[in-house]
Amino acid sequence: AEISLDYEGTYKGVLPAADCPGIETILTLNPDKTFTLHSVYIDRNSSSDGEGTYTVKEDLLTLQEKGGELSYYHVGENCLRKLDMDKKEMTGELAEDYILKKE
Repeated sequence: AEISLDYEGTYKGVLPAADCPGIETILTLNPDKTFTLHSVYIDRNSSSDGEGTYTVKEDLLTLQEKGGELSYYHVGENCLRKLDMDKKEMTGELAEDYILKKE
């Protein structure tokens, strides 16, 4: 059963990155189960755009990009927390930085 959290909308945040100060991320979840993902690599003058479809099962959001690449987020109150490839929360000093806030 899908949860009643109103998860559709646009989320923004700066996610940690290994090779630059961060990735400015804008994720939009559309009512028709499609998404767009715009990422700007800070200090690197590069950006990327992804799109695809998403599913929400309980509090797990799965993004599937057109190329087949998967990413996972935990759905919270007006926020999304990026998970690792094993669908687990990130740990360590930057753990709290993996959050996108709803606009």
